[in-house]
Amino acid sequence: MRRLLAAVLGAALWVACEDDPAPAPTPPPPYTETYPDAGTTPDAGPQEPWACQRTATVHGAPMTLLAELRLAMSRATSPAQRTEAIDRFVAAVEEQGGQPLVSDVLAGRPRVAFFVRGEAGRGTFVAGDFNGWSATATPLVQVRDTDLYVAEVEVPRTGPQPYKLVKDGEFFADPAARHVAWDNFNRYDVGQFNSLIYPELQDATKGRLTAWYGVPATVLGDARDVFVYTPAVYDGPECPTLPVMYLHDGNESLTRESFAEAADAHYAARPEDSAVLVFVALPSQDVRLAQYTFPPARAPDWPTPRGDDYFAFIRDDLMPRVEAAFRVRTGPQDTGIAGASLGGLISVYAGFQMPDRFGFVGSQSGTLFWPHDGVVDRDDGNAMVVRAGQEPVVPVRFYVDHGSPVAGCTRDGEEGGDDCQSNLQFVEALRGRGYSVAHWNEPGAAHDWAFWKRRLPKLLCSFRNADPAVCGL
Repeated sequence: MRRLLAAVLGAALWVACEDDPAPAPTPPPPYTETYPDAGTTPDAGPQEPWACQRTATVHGAPMTLLAELRLAMSRATSPAQRTEAIDRFVAAVEEQGGQPLVSDVLAGRPRVAFFVRGEAGRGTFVAGDFNGWSATATPLVQVRDTDLYVAEVEVPRTGPQPYKLVKDGEFFADPAARHVAWDNFNRYDVGQFNSLIYPELQDATKGRLTAWYGVPATVLGDARDVFVYTPAVYDGPECPTLPVMYLHDGNESLTRESFAEAADAHYAARPEDSAVLVFVALPSQDVRLAQYTFPPARAPDWPTPRGDDYFAFIRDDLMPRVEAAFRVRTGPQDTGIAGASLGGLISVYAGFQMPDRFGFVGSQSGTLFWPHDGVVDRDDGNAMVVRAGQEPVVPVRFYVDHGSPVAGCTRDGEEGGDDCQSNLQFVEALRGRGYSVAHWNEPGAAHDWAFWKRRLPKLLCSFRNADPAVCGL
């Protein structure tokens, strides 16, 4: 109750727009030229030891921006001027670290501010450890005569503090927050993330996730979330520029079983294998079959395959954004693509279609029995097996894993087979043409995220090492 009264009192003072003197802005640290999300440009030359560390590059926007907005609002004489002031404030928050706003580390009170603009802010609350995850204790309060809703609280700087926004009793990640972590609830479907206060205080021995919500896909005409995993060494004083790999089913691979956790464990054991991992989510599960397959359609009543349009999104919309925002190497020799099940199928297809972009392909239990001509039950060979065995060799390395029954491989589609038949045929076709192939069969493994997570370190190792023996394969 005391916290709620404080919030309401603060809101009343804010609504009144009293002309209190704004605190003097805290000068920023002596940053070098930085990428939007962390680190320094690859050609920036030697860096100071602090230049790539999280304490310098990972943070929310400063609370001083809110003080500047208050001052601008107190001086505004028209609705248009108030709107312009809020526009500048929102843009500055995005440019200087995203939500939430946080007070300076040396401030006496660790104040944090959250805001939502527009009708979405009406009836919205914020919940986290700071209020016992209450869905109603901390409301966002409307700033008088504006479309801005704000809440201010005190949150101790004792570590990365998770939070969510709440509306109509539903909890969800703050779409304006840049730094997230899985909320550790396996919903056996699309999962959820917590937004983070003080993301710079995450365990420095582990990687972190940067969220981009609603990334538009020009050709597909939709938008999807993307989660970029940067390993621990990325934030280290060496300021490394790392290889990058794009992974499909980017939400489920982080929330059904934490691929980030598996990557942390592998990179802790073999930091030389570290890479930036871009987890590309789907706009909805309804489009998965269309976007993870290729022409022709497998059956007349199936959705029109749009795998080539999906690749247009990765190539033309996503890769330039990743390369502009993170220190990643470019060129096919340092760029991979990977996925599980249908994600494995479309990854293999990408390798044959775009060897100029992807020099490494990872397939986990790939649906490689997909027919060559799209006609069900026609014995013309599996599409990717045919391509591997008959088309000109492309400069791509492959990693293939799958499960199988303990007593040997069964036909695709039979219980416990994990599509081992077509996967073994694919590996044989690749090796027959001289391809570099890393292969792993896990007897008894099911077609499931838990097994894909368990085998992920072999995939990550194979991405960085052309010799399968280095990865125990």
